[in-house]
Amino acid sequence: MEQIAILTSTAPLRKTTTRHGATKQRLNLEACLELADRFGVILVGSLAADEVYQYVENHLPREVRSKFRLYPRSFFHQFRSEDPLAAADDLRDPAWQQILSENGIRFDPLRTRVGKDGRRRQKKFNWQELHIFVRDDRATLVTGGEGTLLYEKLTRGSG
Repeated sequence: MEQIAILTSTAPLRKTTTRHGATKQRLNLEACLELADRFGVILVGSLAADEVYQYVENHLPREVRSKFRLYPRSFFHQFRSEDPLAAADDLRDPAWQQILSENGIRFDPLRTRVGKDGRRRQKKFNWQELHIFVRDDRATLVTGGEGTLLYEKLTRGSG
């Protein structure tokens, strides 16, 4: 069974370096290679500029590049609503639903839970809470920062 890494930020793929007094963020190639060794598919999507994703794609080693599926800012902006009432909606919610769907990852667009008072409550999909909505045992959420990859298995919990 193919394992899938989901990154909702490029932060785990970056590292900060200082050369001649100038501080720059660079691609953390070691983190990319660790992900490629551990997973068959790596989904990376965020509102980071398209140029960031182009840089990542151009600097990934050829042998692992096909494992990475990159979703830059322009992908997310396709989901902007013309409806002024929907302006408060986060365009990342429908975008992440599309990413999950096109990669065959099972998720709930609506989650029903029973509260402490015994009443049923429904919650709409929220990309910031993938751990609640993704119910695919192949998926792992990857977070972290420079030099650190944190793994959270995404399986449907009880309740």
